[in-house]
Amino acid sequence: MRGNRCMLAFVLTTAALLAGCQRNKTADTSEQMPASEQEESFLAGFEAAEDFSVETVYAEKEEYPELAAFLISYYQIPQEYQSETRYYYNYIDLNEDGADELFAFIVGEYTEVPFGNPMLILQKDDAGAFVVVEAFEGVHTPITISENTTNGWHDIIYNEYGMGAEDGYRICHYNPSGGYQTEINELLEDKPMQDGTQILSNNLIDDMDKGNYLTLAPCPEE
Repeated sequence: MRGNRCMLAFVLTTAALLAGCQRNKTADTSEQMPASEQEESFLAGFEAAEDFSVETVYAEKEEYPELAAFLISYYQIPQEYQSETRYYYNYIDLNEDGADELFAFIVGEYTEVPFGNPMLILQKDDAGAFVVVEAFEGVHTPITISENTTNGWHDIIYNEYGMGAEDGYRICHYNPSGGYQTEINELLEDKPMQDGTQILSNNLIDDMDKGNYLTLAPCPEE
């Protein structure tokens, strides 16, 4: 029994000495922050991670005949569908060059796909003609333009579902060799907590009920 006690005392003494050496070694190689400051720093970082800001922006309300004509031509929408096809648009500078890109989203029986509705990102050339930066076959609004950038362009986030695969939130990162729809994109289960601007924020069903929308062609008079 006495031998065991001696052995235990030896082990405890050795551990204490090793711990003291380790503390001294750490103190020699880096400046230590007091425990209270460490806790405050951690909590501040945690709160910062939880604290994010998203500005909500609704679609423009004014008719844009030039855009409507472009969408009719681009999607080859027959005349009988034009007055039933709604369009929404917003401006936002994606690459911070001082010139806004235009997001155009259309809703209608002719263009709808099982996993959403088509959306274009457009710019204007020197002659004032629309140029397609990106064409999405089907997305769900609203669209979030993240404050995060990839290759100089803001990331684009939207809810993806109905494709027969995993549902989630698609983060589109800009790839100079392929645009916004390449293999560097991500699909997350939960919506990423990022600062940004949420565009095309309209409630599409509510808009339909209230007649609060634009159509590619004037509705025929009854």
